[in-house]
Amino acid sequence: MSHPDKGKDLRSESQQRFVKLTDAAVERVELPAGKSQVYLYDSEQPGLALRVRASGGKSWVYLFTKPGVDGTQRKTLGAWPRFKEKDARAAAKIATGDLVRTGDPNAAKREAKQQQLAAKERKTLGELIEAKGPYERALLQRGIVNWQVALSAMRRGLAGHLTKDIRSLTRRQIVADADRIAATGKRGAADDMRKHTHTFLEWCVSRGFVDTNVLAGYRNPKQTRAERVGRRQKGRALTDDEVIKVWKAAGKLGAFGQLTRLCLLGGPRRSEPTMQEWSRHVLDDRVTFDEAWTKMGLHHDVPRTQLIDEVLAAVKHFQRATSDYVFPSPKTGGQMSGFTKMVGRLIKEAEVARFTMHDLRRTLRTIMSRCGYDNEIQRLCVGQKPRGIDQVYNHDEQWIIRKMAFEAAHDYIAELVGAKRVGKVVRLQRTNPLDPIKAELLGRLREHYAAGTA
Repeated sequence: MSHPDKGKDLRSESQQRFVKLTDAAVERVELPAGKSQVYLYDSEQPGLALRVRASGGKSWVYLFTKPGVDGTQRKTLGAWPRFKEKDARAAAKIATGDLVRTGDPNAAKREAKQQQLAAKERKTLGELIEAKGPYERALLQRGIVNWQVALSAMRRGLAGHLTKDIRSLTRRQIVADADRIAATGKRGAADDMRKHTHTFLEWCVSRGFVDTNVLAGYRNPKQTRAERVGRRQKGRALTDDEVIKVWKAAGKLGAFGQLTRLCLLGGPRRSEPTMQEWSRHVLDDRVTFDEAWTKMGLHHDVPRTQLIDEVLAAVKHFQRATSDYVFPSPKTGGQMSGFTKMVGRLIKEAEVARFTMHDLRRTLRTIMSRCGYDNEIQRLCVGQKPRGIDQVYNHDEQWIIRKMAFEAAHDYIAELVGAKRVGKVVRLQRTNPLDPIKAELLGRLREHYAAGTA
């Protein structure tokens, strides 16, 4: 145990005095003038001493040396007069026994203090992922778009462990909860919970709440052939007949219906249009989505075609005087939510097979493919990252070709739903419309180099 006298040999001080320490003798002891403290050593019991300080305090101590450590160490036994001579001598005998057994009479006290500090710093899982808690603040500070999804997945999936010390959470418990969710048919929810928990535990390691990530190195077992064959393909694209039915049904469902149409026309994720404002995101030539909202952190623009303008004109009927949102909530006027129930009503009204809002995004890409636009252009149109090294070096937004792709897809949809068309629909053209231009440029380059080598 550290103290101001560590490294000094108290037994060799000039004021060292050996007396028989009795209660009467201790009561008469006074600190000599000019001294800040003095030790009186018991003449009968080795190690027992009385510490007298300038403040007037007197306490019993046990002085000892540790092998390999310079100077005299001290263990405080108790303050006088609460601790009498009899108590002090009994405590000194116990300290002598501890010195023989462990080599350090302060070891037990030091360990108890460390445990107390550890208990003070210990955090439960619930404390870390609670609303406005440490992890939520960390996610918001990093600008994570889906922070609510991550926290919700853990709060629901690990509900049985919220009161437990985070250090006691094991891989077996987490995997068992994920398997329990998967057994209900929610394989995606199970995978999400496990994924978000893995990220959370990495954060816990970096902050010192746990020493290791118990999910480090965990991988789902490789799918067997039977599982690959039997597993339903993730997501789908709506057929032409379904596009017609959904478009017409959406016209009966207020602001949400118009949001559905925009998702089909622009390919955003369902939450992105809910944050659009008339004053900031509806421009003369396009509607835009801030990069801070999108999953990939990429800016996303959709040109204002005839169909987009029809959607904007229709949704103006649901504008709120107290809100600038383009697609306000029908209940609060704030940001729209509750998609599960609203999509259910849309499916019932349209009388089509079950689909999700994300399937509208897949539908748009499928239509663009039918119109002859390749995957890279489709990815740019719906705000997905380019593949490979292009995302690092190619910063061209390619707005003209994206605008062409959107116009072709919107003409395709307009022909289906009987709306006004603004251009010619390109159907089943399997090449990029810019390919002839690229071919012409390459031809000119060949001619240039041929002329230079002639």
